[in-house]
Amino acid sequence: MPTITKAVYVNFAAGRSVDRLNRLSSLVQRTELNSLVIDIRSEEGALLFERDEVTKAQLGALREAGVYLIARLVAFKGGPRGWYDPGSQPRWREIAEISLRAYDVGFDEVNYDYVRYGAAREPRSRTPIEERTPTIRAFFEFLRAEVGNAASRPISADVFGFTLLGPQEGIGQRLEDAVELFDYVMPMPYPSHWGPGSFGFANPAHHPYETLYASLSAGWRRVAALPGRIGLLRSWIQAFDLDSSRPMQRYEYTPWHIREQIRAIDDAGCAGYAAWNPRSHYDESAFIGAPRDTA
Repeated sequence: MPTITKAVYVNFAAGRSVDRLNRLSSLVQRTELNSLVIDIRSEEGALLFERDEVTKAQLGALREAGVYLIARLVAFKGGPRGWYDPGSQPRWREIAEISLRAYDVGFDEVNYDYVRYGAAREPRSRTPIEERTPTIRAFFEFLRAEVGNAASRPISADVFGFTLLGPQEGIGQRLEDAVELFDYVMPMPYPSHWGPGSFGFANPAHHPYETLYASLSAGWRRVAALPGRIGLLRSWIQAFDLDSSRPMQRYEYTPWHIREQIRAIDDAGCAGYAAWNPRSHYDESAFIGAPRDTA
């Protein structure tokens, strides 16, 4: 696996399209990128690898080209029932089975998103606030034992950017729990998601370097010396425009904004990045930098 992961996100539709997947693989070959984070499950529940032999061949070709392959699996959001109960043992087992199958068809790592309870604007859980963090930690412990250790392969988890600054009891996320149980923890400190005044900026979206460096450094200072830490930070970066019905809140993210975030991630001592664009469309010039690391 690469020492420093440099990835872009591939949505479910792009992952199922041979043409789009080939184009994204070509993007990796031409730039500093060395990895792809690929959706393996849609919100409707369909699996990317419905025909395993076809998927194995596609992923095998990517691996032969030196691409590190990360399977993105949404844990508790989506599906016909809306949000899943994060305390559901059958759901935990289903996630573990899908994860192990992902390794079998050729993925190098499994990344878990929405490893949390719904936020305030999302469907509310009946689980009391004080029980949410212990429940999410128990789920993390389950994944460590039943997936990471069982397969002897890396696992990673996404967390809110706010989790870098302190525990988020409402959604059940603690950075300390994540770094003790995952090989990589992937916060989402998108500049446009911080409120006015954060880190001393009236509009943090206009300050991609400073915003990411401040948040990631704060998180790393909290956990770097933990005796039980096994994980490193690998940050998501904003590679999408801020679209809003309010003209003053619209903001275009250019290759410069992406490069500034990458610079902040490097300076904060993170083990790489993954660029998020929900449409999986990327400007090649944003990823022209250091030579590829595929070691």
